[in-house]
Amino acid sequence: MRRLIPLSGPLLRLTGVNFLASIGFGMYASGNAIYFTRYVGLPVSQVGIGLTVAGLVWLPLSIHLGRFADKVGARGATVFMGVAQVLLLVAATAVHGLVEFVVVVSLLGVFVQGGWICREALVAEMTDSEARVTVSAYLRSAFNVGIILGALAAGLALTLDDAPAYLALILGSALAEAAATVLCLGLPKRAAGPEWRADVVPIRNAVRDVPYLTLSVLYGLLAVGDIVLRIGIPLWIVTHSGLPSGLGAWLYGLNAVLVVALQVPLSRAAETFGGVRRLLLLASFASTVSCLAIAVSTGMPALVGVSALVVSVVLLSLSEVWSSAAGWKLRYELAPPQAQGTWGGVFALGSSINLVLGPAVVTLVVERYAATGWAALSAGFLLVAAAVVPAMAWALRTRATGRAGAPREVAGSPQTKEAKTKGVKS
Repeated sequence: MRRLIPLSGPLLRLTGVNFLASIGFGMYASGNAIYFTRYVGLPVSQVGIGLTVAGLVWLPLSIHLGRFADKVGARGATVFMGVAQVLLLVAATAVHGLVEFVVVVSLLGVFVQGGWICREALVAEMTDSEARVTVSAYLRSAFNVGIILGALAAGLALTLDDAPAYLALILGSALAEAAATVLCLGLPKRAAGPEWRADVVPIRNAVRDVPYLTLSVLYGLLAVGDIVLRIGIPLWIVTHSGLPSGLGAWLYGLNAVLVVALQVPLSRAAETFGGVRRLLLLASFASTVSCLAIAVSTGMPALVGVSALVVSVVLLSLSEVWSSAAGWKLRYELAPPQAQGTWGGVFALGSSINLVLGPAVVTLVVERYAATGWAALSAGFLLVAAAVVPAMAWALRTRATGRAGAPREVAGSPQTKEAKTKGVKS
């Protein structure tokens, strides 16, 4: 583990928190739909509606979840979110009807998203601005490995397909989250001082930071590539390509391996805003070409079709890595130092556009428009590329003039450098 994650002290512990939390999330996310249909006995349509509601109900609360981290400290907020998740996962084992189901999964959605927002605020509290992208890259790699392990555990439970296995799946998810929460208790508390007075920046200022919100939306539009990977390509394989249906799972596995392997080395290019601009453009162009590769994969000999889809997955993986690194730099560096949680909530809100629109757009492309739809989606990624440069210039300009919603001295220029040891604040 130490070789893969060359961090030490509190940052290594934070990596462990992220890793354990991702195992729990991977177990829950990969098996919740089957659990509630097979074990609880709810109709598929009701489960679909409930999980959709759970995926959306957190959106209007995201800024307040981040604000909570600013006020009480990211460590305490993360622990609170973890405890809430554990209790709700245990409660999920007692669900028997639709109303209970919707309440439990909706609250779970709120606290899962809150946990992510608070852990990002933890990174801001524990590291200086120069280390955050690198640390986030390591955390993301650990997160992806945890997701894979959680999904494998869920796959075992689904294969056994009996009540004890389904119950163990949910309780195992709760156990992993509980372990992450206990580990989080060992992280250092936030140092007291005026830097962390959350009331210095009113919450309304975060909502009015339109340049920041615009960048988060563009980031979310790039993240539609993840929906293409998870939903679009598997559906395309089954309905249009004539290739083996299991190919989609292998391609998704290829994506997971590439992201884990490339996230850290390729994230180093995001050290400057010029590098961020280039990464966002590269991510947009990679997604553009990937959609065209999917379009030409149909009606071809099997080897050509598979090769085209492999090329598409490689490009989408690169886009994911590049856009993630750029997103971390923007999310942290353009936010006021003492309101990282609040602005992180804004970024989560804007970037969630991929979750709101992505599944509908991608399934529409596959089902109704086929190759023409992929070409249109490709053009959409080009439009994102065209918007990135002026949007970044706008955001940087508002910070230079102090018009980003925060006081001029904290409006988003690189944060005050302190004595650091390996990126950790002293």
